[in-house]
Amino acid sequence: MKTSSAILLLSLLSTSTSFAQTGLEGFSSGRYEIRKSSSKRMPASETALVTDSDGVKVRTLKESELAAEEKAHKEAAAAKEEAAKAAEASKIEKDKTVISQKVEITKVETVVDKSTLEVQEPSIGEQAESLFSNKAEKIYDFYREQVHPDDIRNNKAELDFAPVLIYNDSQSNYSFRDYNSFFNALKIKAAVWFTPLIGVSGQMLFSMGADVDSMDADKSRVPAKYEFTDLAVNFRRFFGVSRKSNSVEFSVILSENKMTVPSDNTSRARLKTSGVGIGLKTRLPSSANYSWVMGGTFFPRLQHDESETGVAINSGTAEDTIRLGLDFGGEWKFDREGQMTWNLGTTVERNVFADTASLPDPSTGSTPSNVSVTNTLYMFSLGYRWGH
Repeated sequence: MKTSSAILLLSLLSTSTSFAQTGLEGFSSGRYEIRKSSSKRMPASETALVTDSDGVKVRTLKESELAAEEKAHKEAAAAKEEAAKAAEASKIEKDKTVISQKVEITKVETVVDKSTLEVQEPSIGEQAESLFSNKAEKIYDFYREQVHPDDIRNNKAELDFAPVLIYNDSQSNYSFRDYNSFFNALKIKAAVWFTPLIGVSGQMLFSMGADVDSMDADKSRVPAKYEFTDLAVNFRRFFGVSRKSNSVEFSVILSENKMTVPSDNTSRARLKTSGVGIGLKTRLPSSANYSWVMGGTFFPRLQHDESETGVAINSGTAEDTIRLGLDFGGEWKFDREGQMTWNLGTTVERNVFADTASLPDPSTGSTPSNVSVTNTLYMFSLGYRWGH
């Protein structure tokens, strides 16, 4: 009995020893290891540690992502800084280009202004002096070099030919001087330019088929002949050397206007007005082929005479006579040697007499004193000019 108990006890001890050895072998091999849990839980986004061969922590995956993001931010900032530098450099280059262009424009303007000063047209005084010296050829050399070949300043002679329509309205408080007339006329004008700015001209206008109303009760017409003659010394100035430059022409004019009726006529007197006046004309080219022309004349003191015909018609003693003229027209230029011209003009002559008229007025039967006459001409012409 005792022997059996001893055998059973030994078997239990042997089994316990084997189990103990087997359990310890499991723990020693590492298959069963008790690890202490950290009191701080790892965030859900945190990933496993990365270790080296010795098991030392190197970097978490999250830190790698942060480093990459930081690197990307640095690269973006660097790229932005480079772009800003490039933009600033481009702006500087652009500013330099603008400044350079402005400098070049200023240089060009300076050269143009200087060249303009160098090619100024010789003055009227210099050209007048050249008429009495050997400088005339230098004057014409300037125009040959600086002025367009089609510029009218290159003409030394000009001839105008123009048919004219004229209406004459004479109003007076003396019936012998109160009449009207409508007729055709022909105007011929010639000009010679000693220099491009100094010349002389002559103009003649004579009527064709003109007449005036008579004092007779049957309202018959009286043949009449109009003759207008002007001689002038002309001075021009052009504002530039271009053929489109504006110009002004000043003239000193010797004028004589006549109206002649038959010597046996008893209704009208023969009239003549003469004297010296001035003229001013401006030429305004709107293109190389067309120019507007405006001007006028003024005769502050003229000599007016009434000549005897069939009877001695006399309005009194001539005290004062003045004349004022205005013109507006244009020129179509085909070339320097040919232009078509048109003109619409009017002249008003005022005659004032003192004392008593020579004959009683047929309309009133009384003899007027201090007779006055306003003689107005309205003219339209269309003509042609030759230049050489």
